[in-house]
Amino acid sequence: MGSTEIMALIGIGVTFAVSSANLAYSIWSNKRASFVNTVTASRLKWIDSLRDKVSEFIAVTTCLVDRQRDPEAPDLGALRMQRDTLLHQIILHLNPGDPEDQRIKTLVERVRDLEEQGSKSTELSSALLGLREATGNYLKKEWNRVKRESTGDPS
Repeated sequence: MGSTEIMALIGIGVTFAVSSANLAYSIWSNKRASFVNTVTASRLKWIDSLRDKVSEFIAVTTCLVDRQRDPEAPDLGALRMQRDTLLHQIILHLNPGDPEDQRIKTLVERVRDLEEQGSKSTELSSALLGLREATGNYLKKEWNRVKRESTGDPS
């Protein structure tokens, strides 16, 4: 076997090694990208769902307050059931160990309690605005987290 044949075999071996390493890296990279895309898509659905639940909770609570002023208003029971369902859905969307999540839970429960007590509309309006602002800030933080994770920044 001549030196030309040895060089050809070495070239084939190096090409095979580089190709194998490239294939392994591509498979790893594609799996990672697929995982990140799945997590990102799920988190975006969660953000949209929480936003929808909180906005509907605020709207239903406002409707309840308006209907309480009219003693003959129909469907108060149905509205209360819808509000309570939304309250529990919101709470179940939140992390029980995170202080910011628990702040939103506390605000949702406070709004419900104020509405049931027939509290002054200014106090209830203030609680509803506080809930909306706290949720907006929370969702913005989560959105920024999704953006960071989608670019590969784990922090």
